[in-house]
Amino acid sequence: MTRQEKRKNHTKTVLVVDDEADVREVVEEMIADMGFRVQGVSNGKAAQDLMVKTPVDLVISDVQMQGMDGLTLARWIHARFPRLPMALMTAFPSDDLRYMVQQKLVTSLLQKPFQIKELEGLVQNLTR
Repeated sequence: MTRQEKRKNHTKTVLVVDDEADVREVVEEMIADMGFRVQGVSNGKAAQDLMVKTPVDLVISDVQMQGMDGLTLARWIHARFPRLPMALMTAFPSDDLRYMVQQKLVTSLLQKPFQIKELEGLVQNLTR
């Protein structure tokens, strides 16, 4: 990624939602290294609270979380912000998740474990 691309990315904000702090922090760091502003929260409710107050350009959320899971968050985002791209991270892709992508409730799936190039490509593609 070039410096110019990183500078352009700096105007965009990515929200990372994961209840596993270690995973969330690594994903946040990877995205920040691409030049994006990053917000991280530990659950779906915190994501909702942040999104109502602060615009974001992309949401990347884990599927399985305590409290509100990623699927419920995805439905809420789609109803409230229908044009906002969202990717779900999961170690266990299911037919339900694939259906959500087909129905455009979720923009993309990111299967764990993933390589930094996969994350980079996904973020660059969904923030254009």
